[in-house]
Parts: sequence; C-alpha cells; structure tokens
Amino acid sequence: MSDGATLQPGLRTHFAGVHGPSLPDGGLPRLARALGLPPAGPEAGGGPLALLLAGPAGADADALWQPPFAAWVEVVPCRDAAEDPGPSLRSLMDAAAAADLYVNVTTATAHDLHLGARLLTALTARCPLAGERRGDVELALHEAISNALVHGNLGVSGMKELSAAELDRFSRDLETRLADPVLAARRIAIAVRLEVGGDGQRAASVDIADEGAGFAPDRGHHHDPRPGSGASGRGLDLIGSIADGLEIADGGRRIRLRFHL
Repeated sequence: MSDGATLQPGLRTHFAGVHGPSLPDGGLPRLARALGLPPAGPEAGGGPLALLLAGPAGADADALWQPPFAAWVEVVPCRDAAEDPGPSLRSLMDAAAAADLYVNVTTATAHDLHLGARLLTALTARCPLAGERRGDVELALHEAISNALVHGNLGVSGMKELSAAELDRFSRDLETRLADPVLAARRIAIAVRLEVGGDGQRAASVDIADEGAGFAPDRGHHHDPRPGSGASGRGLDLIGSIADGLEIADGGRRIRLRFHL
C-alpha cells in the first residue's frame, strides 16, 4: 500500500476480536489466529470488534456499522492469502487501533457501499446528531469521500459544464475506470477520532486518505483546483462551508475535517 492511504499508528482502541461473515470458509479463523485476536460475533460482548471484509457483499447492514464494530477493513487476497497475513493486514489493524473508528477498503467496495452514509451511521451511533446538523455532516462526508474516490483514486475529471454531453462523458469515465482492476483496487482510508473538550463540547476529527495523484490546493479558498473540475468541482467549497475545520495534506491525497458535535 502506498503512503497515500496509511495512517500513523498509536493506541486508542483495544480490539476484543474480529468478525468476518463474508470471508471464504476458514478465512476468519486463520486471519484471527495470525492477528492474535479471537473470532467473535456482535453478540459476544467484551469490547470493540473489527469487521474483516472480502468486498461489499454482506457489509451493507446498518447493524454492522454500529457498536461493537469500530473498524471495517477489507482483506486483499493477493496480500493476505498466506497463512500469515503479512504486514499489510497487521499494519491496517495498527492504524485502526490509532483511531476511534477506522475504515480501509478498496475503491470498488467504497463505491458500492455508499461509504459516506455508512460512516455517518457509525459516527451517529456514538454521537447522535439530529435534523439539519445530521444532514449537513452526511453531505460533507459524502463530498469528501466522493472526491477521494472519483477524482483521487479513479482520476476522473469533474464536469466542465452543466450539460448532457458532459454528464455522459463523466458517467462513461467513471464506469470505465471502475472497471480497471488496478484503479478499483486502490484504497481509501478513513480515521475518526472523537474528542470531548473541557467545556463538554464534543468534536470529531475525520481523516480521509486516497492513493491518487493528488493536487495542489489553492490556499486562498476551498475551491477544488483539479484540472477540469468545472461545474462539478465545488466540493471543497461545500465541505468548507459545513465543517468547522478543513486541512489538506500529503499533496492533496489527504483531507482532515473537524466537526463540532
């Protein structure tokens, strides 16, 4: 995995086990043994669980994005098929332990899962949001994740104008690049850290990292400067108007959002 979709280790979450109902037969016990964590179901109790995915199948149930689940990590067969899952899966679990909530999946899986809505389910299970604020946070997460997937990992240029021809071009590019196994296998990493200030104010810091080519942000405002962003390239403006903080790092491959909850 490239540096674009990894996050610095540290310890915030002690996992009590791993769950993986969609893994091939024998996959969960093997990976759990290699990670030194027991296989466990959500009914077992005892602490946070990590859900190991073999793609989007079976991961769209709301219950799998609520406690006790605190991490959602897609297992890559070509990296983790051996008896020992190797440094890749272990490093992802280390990154998950550094966050309160952690997601690391391929572009194809993130696209199929509508990941922004899934992440909001996980976040609001810990910090309930209601009404307009919930809708605003969901919109900002959706825009940020879509930017990482579409413009970052897939390299699809935004619509240059609002026209049927440009919409058709954008849709064709998206479909073509999702069909490219190399691009579809690029990763997106999301780490959420929850905080409570001295005044009792709750906040969430959300890091979203992709493995795309990046871009050079215009420091003067939040407009998305990627070439060809045009009519559909106002995502950063929108995100910046909702989030209480926005930082761009790693050459445009990482965005950090802060929300007061």
